[in-house]
Amino acid sequence: MKIARRSKLERLIDILKVIASEGPVRQTHIMYRANLTWNELKNDLQWLMDLDLIERTTMREGVVYKITRAGLDILSHFEMVESALKTTRRICL
Repeated sequence: MKIARRSKLERLIDILKVIASEGPVRQTHIMYRANLTWNELKNDLQWLMDLDLIERTTMREGVVYKITRAGLDILSHFEMVESALKTTRRICL
């Protein structure tokens, strides 16, 4: 049986979705909800911060991550593309 793996883009979108839906969220919560390894998470969080799609903030609870306006815009565009592709697939079947 072949194991389907997610692409880097899919992992990044999953992280953005978790942060957008959960609000300020800690690393471990992102890791579990997005189903990532610790190393994948660290690398992907840094990638998203470098692109200014998320930001790291220190709060009373500790270090948390928030999605930026640019991150919300990217997520919105991705969801529109994903929706269009699902609609197109239904038409083709």
